[in-house]
Amino acid sequence: MRKLRQWPHSVAACFFSAAVATAFGGEPAGSDLTLDDESGTVAGVVGPDIIISRIELNSSENPTGYGSVGGISAFAIGTTSCNIGNVSAEWERTTPRHPVIAQNMYRLKGGRFEQIGMSWVKHGFLATNENEVGCGPCDHPGFGDLLGPGCADTYVISLNGQHIYLGPRWPINAFTGQFPYPVSAPAPAPVIGRRLQVHNTDLDSAMNAGALYFGEGHYVTADDAAAGNGLNNLSYRQIVVSFRSSDGSYLISRTGPNKVQDPAIRAWREREPTVIETDVQVPAEGLFILAAKTTELGTGFWHYEYAVFNLNSDRSARSFSVPIPDGSVVLNVGFHDVDYHSGDPYDPTDWPGIVADDRIIWQTDSYDVSPNANALRWGTLYNFRFDTNVPPTAAVVTLGLFKPGQPEFVTATSTGPMLGFIDCNRNTLADVCDVDCGVTGGTCDRAGCGQSADCNSNLVPDECEVDCNENTVPDSCDISSGTSHDCNENTVPDDCEPDCDGDGLPDQCDGSDLDEDGVIDCDDRCPATTPPKGCLCPSVGLCCFCDQFELEECFLPGNELCFVQDYPVRDCLLGGGRPECETSPCLEGCLYSDGDADGDRDLADFAMLQNCFSGSLTDPAYEPPPEECRPFDVNHDSDVDLPDFGDYLSALNAGG
Repeated sequence: MRKLRQWPHSVAACFFSAAVATAFGGEPAGSDLTLDDESGTVAGVVGPDIIISRIELNSSENPTGYGSVGGISAFAIGTTSCNIGNVSAEWERTTPRHPVIAQNMYRLKGGRFEQIGMSWVKHGFLATNENEVGCGPCDHPGFGDLLGPGCADTYVISLNGQHIYLGPRWPINAFTGQFPYPVSAPAPAPVIGRRLQVHNTDLDSAMNAGALYFGEGHYVTADDAAAGNGLNNLSYRQIVVSFRSSDGSYLISRTGPNKVQDPAIRAWREREPTVIETDVQVPAEGLFILAAKTTELGTGFWHYEYAVFNLNSDRSARSFSVPIPDGSVVLNVGFHDVDYHSGDPYDPTDWPGIVADDRIIWQTDSYDVSPNANALRWGTLYNFRFDTNVPPTAAVVTLGLFKPGQPEFVTATSTGPMLGFIDCNRNTLADVCDVDCGVTGGTCDRAGCGQSADCNSNLVPDECEVDCNENTVPDSCDISSGTSHDCNENTVPDDCEPDCDGDGLPDQCDGSDLDEDGVIDCDDRCPATTPPKGCLCPSVGLCCFCDQFELEECFLPGNELCFVQDYPVRDCLLGGGRPECETSPCLEGCLYSDGDADGDRDLADFAMLQNCFSGSLTDPAYEPPPEECRPFDVNHDSDVDLPDFGDYLSALNAGG
């Protein structure tokens, strides 16, 4: 077979046909070819099989973006395709026998994986048949209307983002890969029209702390689909978002490896292993991917989060439902979708979530009522969520299909509320009846109903909620009433949090991790005193246990029961003992006698020591020293007396 010279894309763009240019308006423009050295590992299969071997994005030193209009920024994602099949793939620029390429963006934040942006499709033209690591060797077919086995073709960012190459998604059947061509479409809006559009509020770092972002490419082509190879045409890559102050828009750049032959929804389970992922196949048609996660909220409720991605079903979806048990309490029903744009004809109305007797159902209009209803179409992901007082178990959820045909719905095993009688306190009464005899219209009118308190009015008996301080009041009510504080707003009362220095303020609110050991504790209190961890107890040494005494008395001199034979500190703590640190110069991270925590013992500390002097524990006039005087109790005898004074003077004379 004759091998032709590989054409760079600046030349290939010139061969873009007049028919395509006429369909979308304007003239083609060239672009330089930029490659990186990352690639997936692939293997040949029967028929043409197009995959994306690389998601093309610039580095963090040169991020890309087109600008912002009306609070929306526009982007493009470059793609390198590879034919891993054993037959050439069609790439005819003047007919519908060429691939179209969709681009999507997703965000993972706070346990939610959502699609936040989508583009129109880039129409492929002129296969350059490149040799690509992990794809070739290229069996060059000899001209640009075919992509040969083992050959690659790159569309850089500027090509995938040019208005004239971008057409609408709506005429495309992603399952068959077929679409009419050429197509007509509204003229593109300046800057953002037809491109991958994302609302700036979804990118703002101040509004999306800790969020991760992912870019996805998706090839759809008829001969690949006819060969049964249409499910591996997606790849994704994590991206970094940055802000451009000059025009108030955002830029994106690459990070992390290419994830080849996988849609971006797979990233959720990869980063959160508790996510349950299920492939939902429509018989003789396309594929949906369902991902779900449950989170116990600690208030007697669980949060249920679902993401449904339509990979290539032309029939699309119009409803999603989750079974719930009778009498369950359902709160915070929510829905999220991605915005269509640039003249897409679809109704953007959210799917309302309705709580029925035995299920929660979200749905849009049927196809008969409105062919342009907000159905879950190919290449899009919708989210469904709610809270309920029922713990999770395996559940069968239902996805109703939009376009007419059989079956009308498909089911999948995922996670959902446990069905059956909800009786958290096991008293044979439904929980709602424990709280209110009349809550279910009279069905609770029996002996024993209405006997449980419900301080937060969530229809869950208080005795079933988390009560970490065991005061018979749920933690949420302790906090809301002000009985307990919650300084770090993590729904756990402060009196249940670690408080190493006993000042009533949890360690997490008592400072920052100054010694960089990953824990906010008392070793962070005096960072100027010693190097990081310099005040820790020796790894082995004395370990003291309480016996017949109360804790306060136990560690008074002579009362403790101590073991001295190389007792590891960890074992001492796990056994309920207290490791002694007689040889350590520090108290809870602070240098003894360094009352002002400035890293040395000087005259300022001497003034504090004088005010802290309490005399001996046996002195009739003895009064316990206040908390701020603890750094001066060098010998741990619960007073600040002459021996402690002597320790300070010795250290001062030694220049300490």
